[in-house]
Amino acid sequence: MFSLKTLLARKLTLAALLTLGAPLAAHAQQSPTCDASVKEEVVKALEGSEKLNKAEQSKLQESLYAKYKECGSADAAKPQPNDPFFIAARQCGARVTQLGSLFFEEMPCCGYDPQRRTFACPVKIKRPTGFGAAPLPGSREYVLHCVADGSGTFHPVGQDSVHLANSQLSPSWQFAVVANAIDNLDLVQPLKGNAARARSILSWQLQPTDCKYQPIWGNAIDYTIRLDQ
Repeated sequence: MFSLKTLLARKLTLAALLTLGAPLAAHAQQSPTCDASVKEEVVKALEGSEKLNKAEQSKLQESLYAKYKECGSADAAKPQPNDPFFIAARQCGARVTQLGSLFFEEMPCCGYDPQRRTFACPVKIKRPTGFGAAPLPGSREYVLHCVADGSGTFHPVGQDSVHLANSQLSPSWQFAVVANAIDNLDLVQPLKGNAARARSILSWQLQPTDCKYQPIWGNAIDYTIRLDQ
């Protein structure tokens, strides 16, 4: 039999271990599978790629995607359902459909202006580095926008990006990617107040290639837009 003093001592020891373990576990969740230096490698690999033709650019991006895709898939399992990102997405009426690494950037919400045929998406930047040297070359946050047809199949309607670079300031920051719908315009017309399903895909530095694109760094959300006059 243990004395009351011994039992109390063991309980206090256990409580101390749990208290110490909690911040350690939380800290572990804040460590990406691939740190900022890996993202800097991607920046360097793509530096000057704008001088290549489209076929060569696509081949280079495909090779980088294959090399670093585990950076996203490993981190995608880390956020919990009660993570502020998922809460923000739900509050925005959005559903997260593709998830990559969220340690450097995230996009929980987007909106659409039907009169201007313009999408606007705030992108939260969560780390000071991992975006390329300032002011150049820096890197880009790409967002591809898709709208579903009557059968529920998504088709691309527009894409754009915002440039950013490393900073000595403390994050977080809210950037914004603004893009006009220029393709498959029949999906966003006519303006009769009808609803449509939209999907927006955030991908750092590697351009999304289609509406099922799985970003390495970033995420995709589905949400409802309304085509009001």
